[in-house]
Amino acid sequence: MSKKSHFTTVTPLPAGISRETVLGTLHNHVEMIDLNPLVTERHPIKAPSEATAEEYHCQWYSVTDKVNYLPGGLYTGSVTFNACFHDLPDGLQSHIYAPMGLNMKGRWTLGGSLPGEPRQAVEIGLGVPKTGLWLREDVEMKVNVVMGGFVKKTTKKAHSTLVQRLVEKAHIIEAETHNAELAEQKFRDSYPSDYHPDVTSPTARTSYQDAKSMHSGSGPYSDDQSVVSGGSHDRYSYTGNPQIANPSNPTYSDYGQRPGAKTNSYPAVAPLFSQPSHPAKFAAELPSQRESSPMELDSTQRFS
Repeated sequence: MSKKSHFTTVTPLPAGISRETVLGTLHNHVEMIDLNPLVTERHPIKAPSEATAEEYHCQWYSVTDKVNYLPGGLYTGSVTFNACFHDLPDGLQSHIYAPMGLNMKGRWTLGGSLPGEPRQAVEIGLGVPKTGLWLREDVEMKVNVVMGGFVKKTTKKAHSTLVQRLVEKAHIIEAETHNAELAEQKFRDSYPSDYHPDVTSPTARTSYQDAKSMHSGSGPYSDDQSVVSGGSHDRYSYTGNPQIANPSNPTYSDYGQRPGAKTNSYPAVAPLFSQPSHPAKFAAELPSQRESSPMELDSTQRFS
């Protein structure tokens, strides 16, 4: 013969614990199982045949508990059962299918208000605190009449330890988060206000500004792209030196070489098909070689 019973437990949470930390633990099913002092083994499984249509898509685990049937550990045993978990925005639902007809549904709810948050009306008769966060557990179980009192007492004692461990873990997480934020703020305050994360020295800052100017199309090293008259390709003229000083022997500096860049000890050869910035002016400055060019001689002069 089975009997249904229900009990509710409300635990006020100490100050300094955030809602996100507690919810993160509630939604971590493996951690919730391991926080239970009765659990000795657990592993994920597929949904069993007794799962309902809604529970079929939940997370299922096979859990083994160690049970003390007599005080002082005079008689102990173990029981293995299936349990499913379902996350909620404010907590967690669980359903346990255990031997001897034990069917237990549980719900963990995180409620309350932190400083600066609006206060809401709380349920009376349960000792729910009016300020601060609290964790509520509602358990509904269907169990054999003979075993009902033992199961209820064992469950409440185990879950009390679970909550204590959960709170202690939340304190540790909050302390680690707080210390990490302080260390990061101290690291930021150790640098001047004009510090750039990608530039760490005055020389690098100068190079950074030059590169930024060239990329934006301004500054002494910007490119001026135009189309050569009579051609279909593009050319780039550098404004660093608009006039080539020595057309017959151009160097890197003649093409706008950036100051401080590594150069060779010998003059560089200009590209074969490069065009000057001012073709007309460049042609006018060159000496006339039309008479001596072999390509301009006729066939009789070429082979005479």
